[in-house]
Amino acid sequence: MGAERDPARVRGRVILLLVYVVLSALAVVALGPTLWVVVASFSTMDQIYSGTVIPRELSLDGYETLFANANLVTAFGNTLLYATMGTLGALASGFLAAYPTVRMRFPGRTGVVYLFSAALAVPILALLVPEYFVLSRLGLYDSKLGMVIFYSALFFPLAFVILRAYLSRMPVEIEESARVEGAGYFTILARMVVPLMRPALATVGIIVFISIWNEFLFNLALAPSPANENLQIMLSTFRGQFAYEITAMLAGTVVVMAVPVAAFLLLQRQVMNGLTAGAVK
Repeated sequence: MGAERDPARVRGRVILLLVYVVLSALAVVALGPTLWVVVASFSTMDQIYSGTVIPRELSLDGYETLFANANLVTAFGNTLLYATMGTLGALASGFLAAYPTVRMRFPGRTGVVYLFSAALAVPILALLVPEYFVLSRLGLYDSKLGMVIFYSALFFPLAFVILRAYLSRMPVEIEESARVEGAGYFTILARMVVPLMRPALATVGIIVFISIWNEFLFNLALAPSPANENLQIMLSTFRGQFAYEITAMLAGTVVVMAVPVAAFLLLQRQVMNGLTAGAVK
């Protein structure tokens, strides 16, 4: 019996080894460029032009040039403002719209769900011209408030669909028992529903936050002034300001990547729980 099982065990180990090799190769391909950017940001111009992968000596020239000459502080503050407030706005509006469509029965509920969900099918580029005229008419063009409202509305359908799907799998008995004991509508939402929805809220939040953080086109079109530009626009104009200061551009790229990576690592457990929610009953 042991001799018969040995070939199968060896075959399984070989297959497992091959899987690890393939996954390791894919990880290197995926993470290789990112790791090179981080390492190269501590190199000198001569080392980069010579093709040196690992710098012989570390240099902070790129970061010194970045912080001394670029509009980094303003762009970083704008990006953080847009991403944070836009995410909170999308989460709040998406949750407050999703909860009634799951827990309440009212005329037109199905139509509301279809309408909000269908907004995801609208091409993003098709919104550029209408949003320009809307913000201009409201006096919010080229303003931070206008960008926050726009980002909140842009990601509202995504938040609505994901949060509604999560809500539909939550048992309603807890809310009903709290309602019987006299808890109000907003008390139930704040003390029961929101804590139970933490994984879904974290998942939507990190997706929306990273999307806004990396957004370029709408900020360029709807808030083009230097006082309202985000990090992506700052990096795009970096070449003209520094005449191909590659180390400074790489340092700026590392700064741009740092916050989304830190946010994901901070909420990693909640995000994974949200992505796998409902997979196992």
